[in-house]
Amino acid sequence: MENEILSLMEEYWDLILKLILSLIILIAAGILARFSKPAVRRLDEDIDAIEFSKHARGIIAQIIKYGIYAVAIGIVLSIFGMTEALYTLLTGGAVLGFAIGYASKDVISNMLSGVIIAIDKPFKIGDDVELGGIRGIVKEIALRTTKLTTPEGVFIEIPNSTIIGKPIKNYSRE
Repeated sequence: MENEILSLMEEYWDLILKLILSLIILIAAGILARFSKPAVRRLDEDIDAIEFSKHARGIIAQIIKYGIYAVAIGIVLSIFGMTEALYTLLTGGAVLGFAIGYASKDVISNMLSGVIIAIDKPFKIGDDVELGGIRGIVKEIALRTTKLTTPEGVFIEIPNSTIIGKPIKNYSRE
Protein backbone atom coordinates (compact mmCIF):
# COMPACT_ATOMS: atom_id res chain seq x y z
CA MET A 1 0.00 0.00 0.00
CA GLU A 2 2.78 2.41 0.95
CA ASN A 3 4.68 1.50 -2.19
CA GLU A 4 1.64 2.29 -4.31
CA ILE A 5 1.29 5.73 -2.68
CA LEU A 6 5.00 6.42 -3.14
CA SER A 7 4.91 5.36 -6.77
CA LEU A 8 1.86 7.56 -7.40
CA MET A 9 3.62 10.51 -5.71
CA GLU A 10 6.73 9.93 -7.82
CA GLU A 11 4.63 9.69 -10.96
CA TYR A 12 2.72 12.92 -10.26
CA TRP A 13 5.43 14.80 -8.31
CA ASP A 14 6.19 17.13 -11.23
CA LEU A 15 2.50 17.96 -11.63
CA ILE A 16 2.09 18.53 -7.87
CA LEU A 17 5.06 20.94 -7.84
CA LYS A 18 3.65 22.82 -10.84
CA LEU A 19 0.25 23.10 -9.16
CA ILE A 20 1.79 24.36 -5.90
CA LEU A 21 3.95 26.90 -7.76
CA SER A 22 0.94 28.04 -9.79
CA LEU A 23 -1.13 28.45 -6.64
CA ILE A 24 1.64 30.53 -5.04
CA ILE A 25 1.86 32.74 -8.15
CA LEU A 26 -1.92 33.27 -8.26
CA ILE A 27 -2.05 34.08 -4.53
CA ALA A 28 0.82 36.56 -4.95
CA ALA A 29 -1.00 38.14 -7.91
CA GLY A 30 -4.16 38.45 -5.82
CA ILE A 31 -2.23 40.16 -3.02
CA LEU A 32 -0.55 42.55 -5.48
CA ALA A 33 -3.87 43.29 -7.17
CA ARG A 34 -5.47 44.21 -3.83
CA PHE A 35 -2.83 46.92 -3.36
CA SER A 36 -3.37 48.49 -6.80
CA LYS A 37 -6.18 50.82 -5.69
CA PRO A 38 -4.39 52.17 -2.57
CA ALA A 39 -1.18 52.51 -4.61
CA VAL A 40 -2.92 54.62 -7.27
CA ARG A 41 -4.57 56.75 -4.56
CA ARG A 42 -1.22 57.32 -2.85
CA LEU A 43 0.48 58.14 -6.16
CA ASP A 44 -2.29 60.66 -6.89
CA GLU A 45 -1.76 62.27 -3.47
CA ASP A 46 2.05 62.32 -3.78
CA ILE A 47 2.18 63.93 -7.24
CA ASP A 48 0.73 67.43 -6.95
CA ALA A 49 0.70 68.04 -10.71
CA ILE A 50 -1.84 65.28 -11.39
CA GLU A 51 -5.26 65.12 -9.77
CA PHE A 52 -7.32 62.11 -10.77
CA SER A 53 -11.02 61.97 -10.10
CA LYS A 54 -12.24 59.09 -7.95
CA HIS A 55 -13.60 57.43 -11.10
CA ALA A 56 -10.28 57.81 -12.97
CA ARG A 57 -8.39 56.34 -10.01
CA GLY A 58 -10.73 53.35 -10.04
CA ILE A 59 -10.23 52.77 -13.76
CA ILE A 60 -6.44 53.01 -13.48
CA ALA A 61 -6.47 50.61 -10.52
CA GLN A 62 -8.61 48.13 -12.51
CA ILE A 63 -6.21 48.29 -15.47
CA ILE A 64 -3.26 47.60 -13.16
CA LYS A 65 -5.16 44.77 -11.43
CA TYR A 66 -6.06 43.07 -14.72
CA GLY A 67 -2.48 43.53 -15.92
CA ILE A 68 -1.18 41.76 -12.81
CA TYR A 69 -3.61 38.86 -13.33
CA ALA A 70 -2.70 38.64 -17.03
CA VAL A 71 1.00 38.35 -16.20
CA ALA A 72 0.25 35.72 -13.52
CA ILE A 73 -1.85 33.66 -15.95
CA GLY A 74 0.91 33.92 -18.54
CA ILE A 75 3.46 32.63 -16.03
CA VAL A 76 1.17 29.75 -15.00
CA LEU A 77 0.60 28.76 -18.64
CA SER A 78 4.35 28.75 -19.28
CA ILE A 79 4.92 26.60 -16.16
CA PHE A 80 2.61 23.97 -17.65
CA GLY A 81 4.35 24.22 -21.02
CA MET A 82 1.33 25.76 -22.69
CA THR A 83 3.34 28.29 -24.68
CA GLU A 84 1.08 27.88 -27.72
CA ALA A 85 -1.93 28.98 -25.64
CA LEU A 86 0.18 31.81 -24.20
CA TYR A 87 1.09 33.05 -27.68
CA THR A 88 -2.55 32.86 -28.73
CA LEU A 89 -3.59 34.89 -25.68
CA LEU A 90 -0.84 37.45 -26.29
CA THR A 91 -1.82 37.83 -29.94
CA GLY A 92 -5.48 38.18 -29.02
CA GLY A 93 -4.57 40.69 -26.32
CA ALA A 94 -2.49 42.71 -28.77
CA VAL A 95 -5.33 42.83 -31.30
CA LEU A 96 -7.81 43.75 -28.57
CA GLY A 97 -5.44 46.41 -27.21
CA PHE A 98 -5.01 47.90 -30.68
CA ALA A 99 -8.78 47.99 -31.24
CA ILE A 100 -9.44 49.58 -27.85
CA GLY A 101 -6.60 52.06 -28.34
CA TYR A 102 -7.86 53.07 -31.76
CA ALA A 103 -11.43 53.40 -30.53
CA SER A 104 -10.40 55.50 -27.54
CA LYS A 105 -7.72 57.65 -29.18
CA ASP A 106 -9.68 60.85 -28.50
CA VAL A 107 -10.14 59.97 -24.84
CA ILE A 108 -6.44 59.14 -24.51
CA SER A 109 -5.51 62.37 -26.31
CA ASN A 110 -7.70 64.35 -23.90
CA MET A 111 -6.19 62.60 -20.88
CA LEU A 112 -2.61 63.21 -22.02
CA SER A 113 -3.53 66.84 -22.70
CA GLY A 114 -4.99 67.01 -19.18
CA VAL A 115 -1.69 65.81 -17.75
CA ILE A 116 0.15 68.50 -19.77
CA ILE A 117 -2.26 71.17 -18.47
CA ALA A 118 -1.75 69.91 -14.89
CA ILE A 119 2.02 70.12 -15.27
CA ASP A 120 2.24 73.43 -17.18
CA LYS A 121 -0.58 75.11 -15.20
CA PRO A 122 -1.46 77.80 -17.77
CA PHE A 123 -4.58 78.59 -15.69
CA LYS A 124 -6.14 77.60 -12.37
CA ILE A 125 -9.61 77.30 -10.91
CA GLY A 126 -11.22 80.74 -10.68
CA ASP A 127 -9.20 82.28 -13.55
CA ASP A 128 -10.95 84.29 -16.26
CA VAL A 129 -9.76 82.59 -19.46
CA GLU A 130 -10.46 82.15 -23.13
CA LEU A 131 -9.95 78.54 -24.20
CA GLY A 132 -10.58 77.43 -27.75
CA GLY A 133 -12.39 80.70 -28.46
CA ILE A 134 -14.69 80.35 -25.42
CA ARG A 135 -14.38 82.81 -22.54
CA GLY A 136 -15.36 81.99 -18.99
CA ILE A 137 -14.35 81.35 -15.40
CA VAL A 138 -12.56 78.03 -14.79
CA LYS A 139 -14.68 75.87 -12.47
CA GLU A 140 -12.86 72.53 -12.71
CA ILE A 141 -9.76 71.11 -14.35
CA ALA A 142 -10.22 67.37 -14.83
CA LEU A 143 -8.11 64.79 -16.59
CA ARG A 144 -10.32 64.70 -19.71
CA THR A 145 -12.03 68.11 -19.79
CA THR A 146 -11.86 71.62 -18.38
CA LYS A 147 -15.14 73.14 -17.18
CA LEU A 148 -15.99 76.83 -17.55
CA THR A 149 -18.92 79.08 -16.75
CA THR A 150 -19.40 81.82 -19.34
CA PRO A 151 -20.34 85.43 -18.41
CA GLU A 152 -23.89 84.50 -19.49
CA GLY A 153 -23.92 81.70 -16.89
CA VAL A 154 -23.63 78.84 -19.39
CA PHE A 155 -21.69 75.80 -18.16
CA ILE A 156 -19.26 74.49 -20.81
CA GLU A 157 -16.95 71.46 -20.88
CA ILE A 158 -14.00 71.79 -23.24
CA PRO A 159 -11.96 68.70 -24.18
CA ASN A 160 -8.37 69.18 -23.02
CA SER A 161 -6.95 68.27 -26.43
CA THR A 162 -8.83 71.27 -27.88
CA ILE A 163 -7.23 73.54 -25.28
CA ILE A 164 -3.70 72.29 -25.96
CA GLY A 165 -4.09 72.81 -29.71
CA LYS A 166 -5.14 76.48 -29.48
CA PRO A 167 -3.91 79.70 -27.83
CA ILE A 168 -4.84 80.13 -24.17
CA LYS A 169 -5.79 83.63 -23.02
CA ASN A 170 -5.66 84.07 -19.26
CA TYR A 171 -7.15 87.44 -18.25
CA SER A 172 -6.45 86.78 -14.55
CA ARG A 173 -2.67 86.80 -15.02
CA GLU A 174 -0.51 89.81 -15.69
